[in-house]
Amino acid sequence: MVTVFKRSNGILYVQYTINGKTIQKSTKLKDTKANRLLIKKEVIPALQRKIIIGDINGVTAKDFNHYAKIYLKDKEHLKSFYQTETIVKVLTERFGQTKIDQITRGMVKDFVRDRLEINSPKRVSSYLSPLRGIFDIAIDEEVIKYNPCNNIKLPKHTKKSVEPFSREQVIKLLDKSTGWMQTFLAICFYTGMRTGEALGLMYSDIDLKNRVIRIKRSINKGKITTPKTDKSIREVPIFDDLLPYLPKGKKSLWVLPKDDGTPYDTFTGSKQLQWKKLLKACDIPYRKVYTTRHTFIVSMLKYSDLSILEVAQMVGHTSTQMIIHNYGKFIKGEHLKVNRGIKLFTDNSTDSNEQITM
Repeated sequence: MVTVFKRSNGILYVQYTINGKTIQKSTKLKDTKANRLLIKKEVIPALQRKIIIGDINGVTAKDFNHYAKIYLKDKEHLKSFYQTETIVKVLTERFGQTKIDQITRGMVKDFVRDRLEINSPKRVSSYLSPLRGIFDIAIDEEVIKYNPCNNIKLPKHTKKSVEPFSREQVIKLLDKSTGWMQTFLAICFYTGMRTGEALGLMYSDIDLKNRVIRIKRSINKGKITTPKTDKSIREVPIFDDLLPYLPKGKKSLWVLPKDDGTPYDTFTGSKQLQWKKLLKACDIPYRKVYTTRHTFIVSMLKYSDLSILEVAQMVGHTSTQMIIHNYGKFIKGEHLKVNRGIKLFTDNSTDSNEQITM
C-alpha cells in the first residue's frame, strides 16, 4: 500500500513498504489540492506497478563513514573546517563502520556519557552538532526517518573562571623566558592580540614611526585567514614597554617564525610544552596561553584612562557587552577610587550655562 503525507517543510511524501522495510520518498511537490490529486491519480498507481514487477528495490543504508564524508564536503568552505574535521574524526572512530540506520538513540546517549567523562558539557555539545548534521543527511537520502540526536539533554555547563596574571607574574614570565617565547609573550601581554593574530604578525604590520601595529590576519590550525571578525581588523598602539621586546633583525617576513622562516601553524606541540615548563619554573599555576589576552584587557580596564568602548575596539571585540560580561568581575571596586574632590554640581561642569534648581 502506498500512502501520501506532508512533512513540516510543506512537501508531500509517499510511503510504502518493500521487504519489510518502510520507505519514504519526496515527491518534491507542495501540499496543494491539485498536487494531492495528481499524486493519487498518477504517482501512486505508477509506483504500485513498479513495486509489483520488482522494479523498485528500496534505498540501502550505507555506513556512517559515507554520510560523514558528505557532511565534511559541505563544510570545506568554512574557516572552522579544521575543527569540524577533527570532531568528525572522533565520531567516525566511534560509529564509522556501523550502518547509519542501525545507530540508535541509546548508542548516541552512550557516546555522550563516555565523552562527559573526559570533556565538559560545552565540548560535548560541539560533538552533537556535527553528529546531528550527519544524521540529517541520511534523513534527506531517506534511509532513516528520525534523527537520534534530537532532544539529547546535557548537564548544565559551568564556565570556568579565567584568572588573569598579576603584574608580578607578567614580569616574572617575561624575565624567565627567552628568544621566541619572550617575544611572543611580550606582544600578547602588551597588545592583547589573540594567539593566532600574534602568530600571523609580519614585519610590514609594525609601524614604528606612528607607533602602531596593524592586525590584518590570523593563523589558525595552519591556515592563514583574516582575523576572527571584521572588528578584529584593527590598529593597536605600541606601548613603551613593548618596544624593547620587538626583534631588531629581520630573519623572515614573519615576526615569530620557525627556524626555516615560515610561521608556526598553531601554538601547540613544542610551544605548548615550553609554555608549561615556563609556568612551572615561575611557580605559577597552569593557565592557557590565551590568558595573556585576558590579562591585557583587565589591565587596560583597571589602570588606563580608556573607556570600555575604546578597550573593546583595541582588542577587536564586537561590542562593549562582551567586555562587561567577561571582565566586569575583575574590576569591582574601581569606582571607589574616584577623586572625592570632584565638584558635581558647580559652574565648572560641562553644562555650566544651565542653572540647577533643587
